[in-house]
Amino acid sequence: MSPAAIKKYVRMTADEVAKLEDIRPCSKRRTVMDDYLNIIFKMLRDRTRPEIIMSYVIRKGYGGSWATLENYIKVLAKNNFGDGLSRNWAYVCSYPDDCTAIGRSEILRYMTTKNPKTKKSEAVAENIGVIKERYPAVAFLGQAYDEFYDALMGDAPEKLDSFVDTYKQSVISGFIDGITMDLPSVKNAISYRESNGFVEGNNNKFKLIKRILYGRASLDTLFKKAYLAFRINSNDFNLSDLI
Repeated sequence: MSPAAIKKYVRMTADEVAKLEDIRPCSKRRTVMDDYLNIIFKMLRDRTRPEIIMSYVIRKGYGGSWATLENYIKVLAKNNFGDGLSRNWAYVCSYPDDCTAIGRSEILRYMTTKNPKTKKSEAVAENIGVIKERYPAVAFLGQAYDEFYDALMGDAPEKLDSFVDTYKQSVISGFIDGITMDLPSVKNAISYRESNGFVEGNNNKFKLIKRILYGRASLDTLFKKAYLAFRINSNDFNLSDLI
């Protein structure tokens, strides 16, 4: 309970406390399922298949969402007859056999994959021209990513200035602002081979171990897990000493 509610009850007089015993009748809010709950219960009692019940209720004029109806049937079957229904038991959404379905993540993965050894989606490769024509944003982002990749992975820091000037007034202006705020560091990353990637990689590795053990182990166990992860490939590592 909230502190405000506790103070309210503590400060109540005896008469106010007595009034709490008076139960005030309230009307039940009407829902789209009210006219169909009895039908669903009787059909479940008669062991009618749940998917047939759903189709019958929709045919009788149910105008709510299918997800609501599906959930009501599932709950009534579980609470009254002990029948557990799996998730999405009522219907399965699928594309026709002659339809090629391509997700947004597949398109992004295709555009951002630069390693020639990594296999790309053949479905995206066959339809990328149509996708870019139908959705200009895909073509724009693909071009912007390619230019940024070439500037970042190349050896000419001045290309980064050209990239910033080209896209600073575009829809990715927020990304450009972030680069501009740290432009010298980004250019140094292009000009020099040295980086803090090794340090950041080890930080990420340690944080993963820490979060796995959070609240479940002692500091000594955390040390042993981290020591094992970081030292196992060393020539002088001895597992028996750790045990």
